[in-house]
Amino acid sequence: MTKSLFTLFIFCVAIGIIIFPVYAFASTDSGPQASGEGIGTISGWVVSNVEYQSSNDPSLVGGVSFDLDKAAGNVSAKISSTSQYANCSNVYEYHWRCDFPAGISIASMDKLHVIATGN
Repeated sequence: MTKSLFTLFIFCVAIGIIIFPVYAFASTDSGPQASGEGIGTISGWVVSNVEYQSSNDPSLVGGVSFDLDKAAGNVSAKISSTSQYANCSNVYEYHWRCDFPAGISIASMDKLHVIATGN
């Protein structure tokens, strides 16, 4: 009885040693992998006619308005790397205005960053 249990154990270990590498190899080759490199054009909007609106406090900017070169659905902008994006309103055609209710310090202005999405 003990000899047959030992033989069964050895048989199971041998089967495991044979089957495990086959299974591991088969699972690594389970179809095409997405990888590679490519080059493409980033299309977007051209921002022009930028105008900053002052706040009641002359040291703060209350908003910014600008034109885009084509229609957009949603537009947001910020003028400082530390500020939050403000949602913009379409004034007419391609002209947008973004208001900063709390105002942004003129001294902290370091960039105009506009995010626009399509219609």
